[in-house]
Amino acid sequence: MNLSHSFYVKPASHEIVDTAISLSLDARPALTGTVVDTSGKPVAEAFITLYRADAPAAPIGALYTDELGRFAFGPLEPGQLYHVKVFKRSADIRALEQGG
Repeated sequence: MNLSHSFYVKPASHEIVDTAISLSLDARPALTGTVVDTSGKPVAEAFITLYRADAPAAPIGALYTDELGRFAFGPLEPGQLYHVKVFKRSADIRALEQGG
């Protein structure tokens, strides 16, 4: 069961906004997960892009995993096929020098 609520807030200078959130049922799916390396350790700062399979040229979402390798996308469209790409930069990166 998914629950959701959305609202806008525009606080004024020195204002403290206090609110109570009432969640309602949301039938839209979400994708959550954890990126791990070959030894099962969480991978922080892995770059994940989400594409609709029928429109692979333009990502509909992109994010980095947190320090525990976790990520989340949503809400998604029910019944839609998605393509998820995960990329983690290697530590072996060489900076190119400017010629002059």
